[in-house]
Parts: sequence; C-alpha cells; structure tokens
Amino acid sequence: MKAGIATVLRLLFGYGLASLVGYGASLAHVPLAWILGPLVAAAAISIAGMPLPAPVSARRAGQLIIGSTVGLSMTSAVVVGLAAWLPLMIFTALFSVFISATFSTALAIFARIDAKTAFFAVVPGGLSEMGNIGASIGARMEPIALIHALRVAMIVLLIPPLMVAQGLYQASVPQPDLPPAMVLAVLGTSLCGAVLAHFARFNNPWMIGALIGTGILTALDLVSGRMPHLLFTLGQILIGYNIGTRFQRDVLKKLPRVVVVSIPIILAMIVVMALYALVLDKIVVLDFATGVLSSSPGGTAEMAATAQTLHLPGGLITAFHVTRAVLVNGFATYYWRGLSSIGYLSALEGFLKRLFKAD
Repeated sequence: MKAGIATVLRLLFGYGLASLVGYGASLAHVPLAWILGPLVAAAAISIAGMPLPAPVSARRAGQLIIGSTVGLSMTSAVVVGLAAWLPLMIFTALFSVFISATFSTALAIFARIDAKTAFFAVVPGGLSEMGNIGASIGARMEPIALIHALRVAMIVLLIPPLMVAQGLYQASVPQPDLPPAMVLAVLGTSLCGAVLAHFARFNNPWMIGALIGTGILTALDLVSGRMPHLLFTLGQILIGYNIGTRFQRDVLKKLPRVVVVSIPIILAMIVVMALYALVLDKIVVLDFATGVLSSSPGGTAEMAATAQTLHLPGGLITAFHVTRAVLVNGFATYYWRGLSSIGYLSALEGFLKRLFKAD
C-alpha cells in the first residue's frame, strides 16, 4: 500500500515539475518548449537518483494525441501527393541505415562494446524494438536502450532550436480549433485506429493508428480544423517526460564511456543527415527545413510534433519516418547480417583501428 502511494506521489511530482518547466520554457519562447522542458526536468530528476514512474498508458496517450494532430493535416491532396515521395522515402531510410552502420564501427571501437551491440544501438529504429531484436541475436540491451534514448533526446534538444535560429520554419496558417464534440470524435476514431494497428502489429501503433484514423476523416472532409492547443500541449508533455525518465542514474554510472563516445557519434550522424537534406534541397523539390526533419535520425512522434510546431508539412515528414520505421524495425537483422557477410563492417573496423592505432 505504502509503495503504491509513493509511486503515485513520485508520478504527480514528476509530471508537475515537468509541466512547470515546460511552461517556463514556453514563456522563454524556447522552440518545442513543451517537449524539451519535461524532457530536461524528468532527466534531471532521474539522474539525481529519484527514479520516476513512466506509465506505458501515458506514453501511448501522448503518441495518440500527436498522431491525431498530424492526421488533421492529411487532406485528400496531401494523401495523393505522398505516393510520389515513396521512392525517396525508401532511399532515405536505407541511406540512414548505411550511415548509422558506418558510424557503429567507431562506436564499437571507442566505447569498447561488441560490434553487434553498437550496430543495433545506432540504427535509427524504435528504442524497444532495437533492444529486443538486438538481444534476440546476442547484443546487449542496456547500451542499446541508453544510446537510443540519448539519440532521441539530443535531436529534440538540438534540431528545433537550431532550425528556429536559422529561420527554417513557416508562418502558421490560421485555423479554427476543433469544437469539443469533434475533438471527442477524432480521439475516438484515433483510438480505434490505434487498437487496430496494435492488433495488426504495426510499428508504433498508437501514433500511426491514430494518424491513419484521423487522416481518413480529414481526407474525406469529415473534419477540418486543428487540435486545441491545450490538448496538443498535453501530448507533448507526455512524450517529453517519457524520454527523460529513460536516463536512469545506475545505468549512466555503469556505462560512462558509452555515453561519452556516443555523443560525438550522434552529432556526426545528425550532421551527415543534414548534409543529405541539403543535397535533396538542390536536386529534389524538397525544401531544406522539411528535408532536415524528414531525414533526421529522430523519433517519429518527436519529429511529427516538431513539424507541427514549426508549421512544416507534418504528414510528409511523418511518412518519411514511418517508412524508415517499417524498413528498420522489420529488417534490421538482415542489414546486420548482410553488411557483416560482405565484410564491410569488419573492413571498416580494421581501417579505423589502424588509423587511430586502437586495440
């Protein structure tokens, strides 16, 4: 009984502080304040030694709200236009796998972890999916989970503020909020879509199912408007808080070298994918801002929320990330075996060891 009360109190404290920090960040006009503030607050509390509860239901609710919000932008014209981008979505996903696999060799050498663990730690798939898939073929789950949490957190902390600082956003188009009855209808449809996606074993079903459910309503002109700001804010708080709770003090103390080595490698991956977006801006009709979010190795929900906040095409950006999630989560072991069998990873590891005279 006492343990249950203590858990509830920690949960209330965590969400309360996360909301206050998010509010303070919004007053300071910090980009993506309602994700960044809760993320930093929850991470600080966890690293300080107070493990915070992270209810799965709350995370799913946040994903549902973000998915519904993006779904409201899926007009019939947007849906028809997405098909033309599919080849580029597939190429971008495979390119991100190749880049992350390349950087995994440096992670393995300098963090002193095995190559298999390093590969599944940096390939931009789902956190739980990469941990489970990697562990099933002998990789270590703890470093994988830590590095993926660090990757998502760093991207959220860096990309939105840098994009705002460089003016890489669009002016908002005035839209009325959905009336309360319509909000309930949208959330109900999103929940049905999420449940169906869950039983169909979709990746990230609570986000993708909600997006599809609401997207169908929008494409059929059954709903029109935007998610009320308060509800969108709640979704962001739930997402940011959940990311922050992943930084457990005992894990960080156990793997300090992994953390130190991972940071520059994640930064390098961000830079390479940003350069890729710059190339797309020159050779394809895809503006740099949209390309950065579409190709970044961030999480689907976080990049979708960023797109909504910066008034960029959320449907297109989310479609890029959904495509990558399907191709990475579904075929990660095949990429590992393929790149290993042709000798690419071992050759690159040998080259780096000679270059840096590493053991």
